[in-house]
Amino acid sequence: MMTISRRKAVRLAMAATALSRFTAGGATPRKAEHDPDNTKIATLIDMRRATDDDLLFLRQIGLRWIHAGFGDDAPYDQIKAAIERLAKFGLKIHCGIIDTYRSLRIQLGQPGRDQDIEKFQTFLKDLGRFGIFSSKIDFHPGNTYTTQMIESPRGYRSREFSVDEFRKKTEKQKYERVYTAEDIWSYYTYFIKAVLPVAEKADVRLALHPDDPPLPMMNGVAKIFTHYDGIKRADAVAGHSKHWGLTLCVGTWSEGGDKMGKDVFGMINDFGARGKIFAVHFRNVSSPLPTFHETFPDDGYLDMYEVMKAFRKAKCTASLIPDHYPGITGDKNRRIAEAYSIAYMRALLRRANEEVG
Repeated sequence: MMTISRRKAVRLAMAATALSRFTAGGATPRKAEHDPDNTKIATLIDMRRATDDDLLFLRQIGLRWIHAGFGDDAPYDQIKAAIERLAKFGLKIHCGIIDTYRSLRIQLGQPGRDQDIEKFQTFLKDLGRFGIFSSKIDFHPGNTYTTQMIESPRGYRSREFSVDEFRKKTEKQKYERVYTAEDIWSYYTYFIKAVLPVAEKADVRLALHPDDPPLPMMNGVAKIFTHYDGIKRADAVAGHSKHWGLTLCVGTWSEGGDKMGKDVFGMINDFGARGKIFAVHFRNVSSPLPTFHETFPDDGYLDMYEVMKAFRKAKCTASLIPDHYPGITGDKNRRIAEAYSIAYMRALLRRANEEVG
């Protein structure tokens, strides 16, 4: 009769116990990527320009969710047609976007803003009829995003922003007068008070993007969403509604570094844990201000795996899109950059699901 050592017997017993626990449901399996409670991988597409070949590409790289941009107008029939077209490629809209909220009549409190607000209200109602989860908004009408394009140390083209270059060479008063923070707060509050009740009734969430780059004044217009205090005030303006929350731009927040009141992880632990992060722009930068350039997610100063893990710890179900892709040689339609970013995000999510659940 074959005999085995005591040590080997112990190992076999331990293996058998582990197997029995797994088969009995004692082990926690990795959360499936497309579990409704999981963090979602998505991308932004312009529905006016997307070809069937573009949509097939997204299907081939494993996407199921998108943020759909409709430009300045999106009547009900146009949204319906987009949804039906996307369905042929296994894609669904998680965030619907129309640019009407960026109207200067809304964001600078000009005559005619009520007509633009009514158009945005109609859009929210239509999103609700189709069960679309959220719509993105932002509020920075005097913005400058870039001071120059550069070649990164890794050799790809990327936008750079330098506070010194902006103040010395680029900045100029954009409108006929200076708009103070209280001016912008007044116009933003008027807008939110008009559209949030419609969003609540339609069961569509309004996802506010912070001001990129996070400077308090640009071109004679105050920017009010450059710090945790501004986001907290906006939450209060919305009455802490569950239908008001964030498009958390990881890139913008990391641009501000330690001057944002809370870092990226603090924002996730606060708003994400309360279910108030609806969408995420998952991007990285080289360093905090006063100068930064945009990078691929694996090439910046922020540890994006720790960011993804924080979303999973907060049980965040938001849809995450790569954003502001740097330019790769020979990649005229940005597909290489998009696939590279999404594959990296998927790998981070799968690893976070293994570690966190």
